[in-house]
Amino acid sequence: MAETGRGFAVGSQVFADLWSLLGLVPLPCESPGESASVFAALSAERAAFVAVEKEWFDGLPESVRRRLEKSADPVWIQFPSCESGEMR
Repeated sequence: MAETGRGFAVGSQVFADLWSLLGLVPLPCESPGESASVFAALSAERAAFVAVEKEWFDGLPESVRRRLEKSADPVWIQFPSCESGEMR
């Protein structure tokens, strides 16, 4: 039986904590400028997908965003930010 990957949540503390209630591994990171720790943690784990806060994802350099948007290992899925009007 093949080992399945885990789901991760990346973004603000509130975003990561809310997704952790559904079983995702929280990787809170308030600023995309501090994303090195996130990428290090993801490369050390077997990530199947990453639920990422859209506002956080948009703060990454364009070249990084493009690479992640095309990534299939893990798949990056953008969700509205918790503190924006998108959630209302």
